[in-house]
Amino acid sequence: MSRAARETGQESETTDRPATVIGRGFSFRLGAQALSALVNVAGMVLLGGYLAASGYGQYAFYYALVPLVAALSDLGVGAIVTREVARDQALGARTLGDAILVKGVVSAALLLIVTVSAPRLLDRQPALLMILVTAAGLIDISQDIGVWFFRAHDRQDLEGLTLLAGQGLWLAGIGLCAGLRLPVAFAIGVSTLAFALRALLAAVILSRGLYLPVFAPEARRLKSLVAEGLPFGLAMFTVVLYGRVGVLLLKWLANDSAVAYFNVGYMLSQPLGFISSALSISAFPSIARRAQNGSRGMGDVLRKTIKYQLVMAVPIAVGLSLLAERVIPFLFRHGDFHAAGGALRILSLGLPLIFLNLTSRYVLTAMNAQRSYLVAIVIGLAVNLALSAALARPLGAVGACVGLLGGELAVFLACQRILGRFVGITTIVAEMAKPALAGVVMGLAVIALRPANLLLVPFVGALAYVGMLFALRVFGRDELRVLRGVYVSFRLPGSALLMRARNHS
Repeated sequence: MSRAARETGQESETTDRPATVIGRGFSFRLGAQALSALVNVAGMVLLGGYLAASGYGQYAFYYALVPLVAALSDLGVGAIVTREVARDQALGARTLGDAILVKGVVSAALLLIVTVSAPRLLDRQPALLMILVTAAGLIDISQDIGVWFFRAHDRQDLEGLTLLAGQGLWLAGIGLCAGLRLPVAFAIGVSTLAFALRALLAAVILSRGLYLPVFAPEARRLKSLVAEGLPFGLAMFTVVLYGRVGVLLLKWLANDSAVAYFNVGYMLSQPLGFISSALSISAFPSIARRAQNGSRGMGDVLRKTIKYQLVMAVPIAVGLSLLAERVIPFLFRHGDFHAAGGALRILSLGLPLIFLNLTSRYVLTAMNAQRSYLVAIVIGLAVNLALSAALARPLGAVGACVGLLGGELAVFLACQRILGRFVGITTIVAEMAKPALAGVVMGLAVIALRPANLLLVPFVGALAYVGMLFALRVFGRDELRVLRGVYVSFRLPGSALLMRARNHS
């Protein structure tokens, strides 16, 4: 067991049921990323308030490039490092050294290329923005080496801590920019600074809580690491690209205001995929260990994961789509953002599909099938690009949203070519039935209460949804027992009583 695990008393999967370990990790990630999502919304409102639609569209265009740079800056080795250390933690220190070498060389090369070429190809301000965007992308949360190892050791609590620290610094910087009415370059610059401080914090925690790196470079091992990671890295770059196709095409075919409308809808819906990612990433180490021992039992694990993803996605999709026209003016009291409501409604309806695709990303990587995921994403990109190019000019932001969801459907169908042998589409539809029925009841409650206070309506809708889940017996006895086990593992009030009840049963 790692030093961090001994010091905190956290049990590993060898002494705890895997479901409990996953549940703990999911709880930490969900809580941290929920707070992070609120910070993102607050930052978006601040930016939209002082930049207006046109200025925010410019910011959104450049900020959309950060994940593109991030996807290139590790050649995909992050996911492979996490997978291999999860399977054998004894390799951690040496693998950390390898990860630092690969990440360092690639990041330095990218930053050098952009720093030299941007001033030659662009005007002064766009060149500065490109350099800042590149620097921010190199230290994005997905590129934080410390985070890779926190995940491998099932320490999502540490990942959540560093994430929230970085988000707090970012929001403070954005608030300063808004208060002083600073140009867009300063808003991008504070992001870079906040990311750097977060990465430094993660490095300190990693070195003190887990281990220091051991540098023992071996050409064959490093080459193998890059060869394994490159398909995943290319897939992630393509994922980010097709998520930004709408922004790029609207910038070209429409105007900055259309970019802003699309980005508002995107930022209020797609980042909710953090809920799906929280579950998928928390399950990733356990699935990787299971896949290492063959595919036996994968069907049951994948079916349950899909079930939980749908249970979580349906109420969000129903609630956001019905309340989209009220959410936009509630958040943006200044500036003309009304047209963003249509974009939000369309993208919200696609959340169940998006949640399933996020599951496929990590399941396929855990199965060493990252090349299949790359193929699926390339197909999705082609569909998204074709639809968005055809619809962006006549329909504006709405056309870009339709293109994005078309790409998601193509990715889902392509991933099913591999995952269908474990869980077929008919099984997915069957798992969708009860959450969908509960979602209909929730939707009726939301419609009936639509004129009521906007903060009250989602609360009542959530109660109606959860009540229907239990009325329809969506969760079995074993699943409820796991939920109690997760609660007990946090030693929260009433844990002793629940423990005695579980031992009795």
